[in-house]
Amino acid sequence: MAFALVACDGRGRAYEDLRLMRLTEGESTDQDVRKLFGAPSAVRDINGGKGLVYPLGPEGPYTLLIKIDATGKYQGRENLLTRSNFERVTRGMKEVDVLVMLGRPGHAQKFPLKQQSSWEWRFVDGGTERVFVVTFDERGTVVNAAVEDDPRQSGGR
Repeated sequence: MAFALVACDGRGRAYEDLRLMRLTEGESTDQDVRKLFGAPSAVRDINGGKGLVYPLGPEGPYTLLIKIDATGKYQGRENLLTRSNFERVTRGMKEVDVLVMLGRPGHAQKFPLKQQSSWEWRFVDGGTERVFVVTFDERGTVVNAAVEDDPRQSGGR
């Protein structure tokens, strides 16, 4: 018989990382977050404070934006690797804009002959791991973005 441990926050959402159970909205501080998660991969300005970006794992499947208000208090988190965020990635965007929106990719690859590169993020989509792939031209401009099945689910890379 197998048992699964699932912990949820006060809103009933499953935690992407169990360290989040140790944070309390409105009470925990920026320093508490950094003690648990370390230095963020990026810090961005958000409405009324800042967001600390934490990719979980070397290739996802979550990248958290941990929200800190102007007084330095934890105000919750958002998973950046969602279909609604992926839909915001459009042809013509620059690499830096994609990085701000989604955080660091789990995998990047260059295609010199095509003068293109691609970035990949693994994410959870309805309980299934998938891959979001963004292709850039030689100027670092999005030429294509697509959600694909994770080849690892069928024995691939």
